[in-house]
Amino acid sequence: MVNMTFGEYLKELIKSAGMTQRSFYIDLDIKKPYFYEILSSKVNPPPPYLQFRAMEILSADRQTRVEFFDLAAFERGEMPADIKAITDKHPAFVNDIRKLLDTLLAGKK
Repeated sequence: MVNMTFGEYLKELIKSAGMTQRSFYIDLDIKKPYFYEILSSKVNPPPPYLQFRAMEILSADRQTRVEFFDLAAFERGEMPADIKAITDKHPAFVNDIRKLLDTLLAGKK
């Protein structure tokens, strides 16, 4: 995982995309104070639907998306939004994931 806060990472992504912070939060359709609270870690990372929209706005590649969703999930105390979206669409995968985890954890003993 990236060694920075979600807000720091988001700031880097916006800069790397050649966007201004203002154009980003306008495109994301959030208010300026909320955006700066996210960047300064005064509030949790945004909810999943805004996380997905942010990744679209930034045209993020797969690795960036994984790091972004992982950081957001860690700070929100949730499962990464990309994984949750898949398990929401395919609930049967949850049992498959549990079986895989059981197998992996059994090998760690």
